Amino acid sequence: MSDIKPVDRLIFPLDLPNWAAAEKMARILNGHVGWFKVGLELFVSEGPEAIRRLRALAPETKIFLDLKLHDIPATVGLAMAAAARLKPEMLTVHAQGGPAMLRAAVAKAAPETMVLAVTVLTSLNPAEMEELSPEQRAPGQLVKTLAGRAKEAGCHGLVASGREAALLKETFGADLRLVIPGIRPAWARVAGDDQKRTATPAEALRNGADYLVIGRPIRDAADPAEAADRLVAELT
Repeated sequence: MSDIKPVDRLIFPLDLPNWAAAEKMARILNGHVGWFKVGLELFVSEGPEAIRRLRALAPETKIFLDLKLHDIPATVGLAMAAAARLKPEMLTVHAQGGPAMLRAAVAKAAPETMVLAVTVLTSLNPAEMEELSPEQRAPGQLVKTLAGRAKEAGCHGLVASGREAALLKETFGADLRLVIPGIRPAWARVAGDDQKRTATPAEALRNGADYLVIGRPIRDAADPAEAADRLVAELT
């Protein structure tokens, strides 16, 4: 991780219903985070124009387009070709879509885009993961299997929980960048948290995370910019 500046490890998700709300938060956090993540809610609401507006508002901040594409290979390839025109620095697909789908996504991505494979959503608890794949009961085995598929297909990184980061880094080393959501600083209190497999920033970094997605602890703070700066200091 020595090649990544602390601020560039911090991804803030603009999980907001419209451009007005996203613009307000982006202006507050511009320069305090390294990335803005555009997910399904904002993209469905505003479409590609959200990316174009973010580029104009914060040209130095990288964009993570988190659409978690998951469909037949031809459809995902076409969707990735359309996304390539927006040139996001990161874009997600679901590893569970299979090798052919993953290869189609990588083949159609823009050269500057890291294609990230989402392994298992952090909202799933261990029992739900076992139900999803009962033949892979060893801790982290399903995630490891999906990660291996992603690597073979040419993906550049993975999205996984902080609890699996050490296993993935040990298995794949620097070959795959690790993006870890579900980050909960010890000083933050998140009401009604739907994330099950969480980690603190220190735990995630110690386990090999390259980038951390941190939303509610920043968004819900009295001073979001100060909260982001506090987190960057923890990532040093």
